[in-house]
Amino acid sequence: MYPICSVEPATASDVAIIMKILREKRVPFAVKGGGHSFNPGFSSTRGVHIYMRRFSKTTFYPNNQTVDIGPGLIWDDVYKALEPYNVSVIGGRITGVGVGGFTLGGGYGWKSNQYGLAIDNVFEYQLVTPNGTIVYVNNQSYHDIFFGLKGGFNNFGIVTNFNVRALPQTLIYGGILIYFQPDFDSVLAAVVNFQNNNADPKAQILCNFLALIGVPTLNIVIFYDAPTAPESLFQEFLNITSFPLLPVQTRSQLSLVQGLPTAVGANMR
Repeated sequence: MYPICSVEPATASDVAIIMKILREKRVPFAVKGGGHSFNPGFSSTRGVHIYMRRFSKTTFYPNNQTVDIGPGLIWDDVYKALEPYNVSVIGGRITGVGVGGFTLGGGYGWKSNQYGLAIDNVFEYQLVTPNGTIVYVNNQSYHDIFFGLKGGFNNFGIVTNFNVRALPQTLIYGGILIYFQPDFDSVLAAVVNFQNNNADPKAQILCNFLALIGVPTLNIVIFYDAPTAPESLFQEFLNITSFPLLPVQTRSQLSLVQGLPTAVGANMR
């Protein structure tokens, strides 16, 4: 599905002008943020394609521990910008995830067990409404729209800035283990045991099946939100023979996020 044209606004005022024209002419449109999803039609249109990539700033405010994030970013860029300040935010767990769709869809991140979804950590949106008005939406100014944006994607307008909670971030403990047959049953049993017995909110795993060069694999991403993890927490996974795509050790959160080989889809969206 190809648009009749694509526009790249750089300010909320640009978006407002675009929305007024589209509304007057009754032209269909779609909005693209980071462009992470492979799903057909998610940011496609036969009308006007609005690409938000110029909204690409990350600004940390130490006085109130908040961050302004542009919807054209991917989380890799946000984490990199915040690393020098030893803070982070609730964002994507793998590389290449876009800020806009992730946040407006809810957003489950590595620290969600401790701090909730991405949408729970948004204080305010800069939003361009369907009639081209620029408003600042928070729980006091527009309570109903603030509520609707929790999972509402772009149905209430186009978000041009997210103001979100900054969270403390040290080095983390984690890595990526790849398992092959005949060990799938043992790994899945370890996953069930972890799900049933883990009570530490700093600990997470991400389990997925992939095919590497046509070979089925079961991958486990290990995450612990501190430089070291309790000794026995992930031991069941470490005891099973695996190929360490990314060794399980102390590292930055960004290095873990960028370690999963999902970049094979780059420039295909």
